[in-house]
Amino acid sequence: MNRCHWQAIATTFAALTLSACGGGGDSGASTQTPAPTPTPTTLSADQSVFESLVLSSTQRSYQMRWNLNLTGAQVSGTNYLASDHFLLAASPLSNGAQTAQQSASTDVTSNLVNVLPTPTRVLKNGQILVVPGQLGSLRVSYVGNDVQVDTLADDAVTVAYSQRRQGYSRVNLTGTVVTSPTDLAQWHNSLFANPAVLSGTATYLSGAAYIKFSASNVGDRYNAFDCTTATTGASITPCRTATTLNAALTTGLVSNSDGRTYLLADGAISTVGGVPIWVATAPRPVSATLSSTLQYRIYFELSGNVYTGALIRDGQAIGGSYHVSNPAGATVADRITTLPFHIRMNKAAHDSLVNALAI
Repeated sequence: MNRCHWQAIATTFAALTLSACGGGGDSGASTQTPAPTPTPTTLSADQSVFESLVLSSTQRSYQMRWNLNLTGAQVSGTNYLASDHFLLAASPLSNGAQTAQQSASTDVTSNLVNVLPTPTRVLKNGQILVVPGQLGSLRVSYVGNDVQVDTLADDAVTVAYSQRRQGYSRVNLTGTVVTSPTDLAQWHNSLFANPAVLSGTATYLSGAAYIKFSASNVGDRYNAFDCTTATTGASITPCRTATTLNAALTTGLVSNSDGRTYLLADGAISTVGGVPIWVATAPRPVSATLSSTLQYRIYFELSGNVYTGALIRDGQAIGGSYHVSNPAGATVADRITTLPFHIRMNKAAHDSLVNALAI
């Protein structure tokens, strides 16, 4: 169970290349405090399923991260398939909030080179927080019947953003890997859609299983993006320098990923955490987010410059992966179906997929 950098997906649909990280949701910063919920005294059904992976050193909670072509061969340096896992030392029920670090991202192929995930940046309380791309820290607690996961900034203390997770179910896996349940196959899209990726005869190891769950955002979360040159630290690149938010949007700010020019009248300005932030009225297109999570383009003024990002509102359902349901579709939105759930695997399921790889 872990964070997933959907904003970092590099999808080349001209070649029908699919990429994703099977982690838990989008990035951002929480600025609202939800109403307090009593701490549970017994495990809920969701929490019990959650613990069946994360408290067992022989199980663990695994996720895949990939960028694979939907058809044909893979290109090392562009395409990759990697995994990481997560393990808690004790139950949050009787021991309180538990903090642990995700493992390093590990290449699981024979012929491809791992492309490491990039950090996520979020705007919170007037500053840019950096969340590590790998070896990040998560803090897990139980709120009512739900599982709350706080993703921490690179100081491993400050909460960058949070999710509430619920609707857990566990699915046992048997038989050949290529005939996996639809949810698992669609979540991992090109691993199963490209016949050159998996062996047709490989079978699942004994005890293989995955868990499925849904997630919702806790508090308004403000992703912070580079506007021009790509960076990895807190100093993201601005869209305009030495100007105001009002002036920049009066002229207009172009978003290539959203395919439009945003003007002042397309949204509204408010002050959040001491920072003027403009939020678009209409959500970003699916072609830009590749997710069912509604995101809204933002521009914000910080230290005399104007920067960009995206808002995910409090309570918003966090979408997971996607699969190509209509390869012949005219647009990206026509080609894909986004998935509203998330998946993690135990070690036996993870190792079964790795053993079945033909790449």
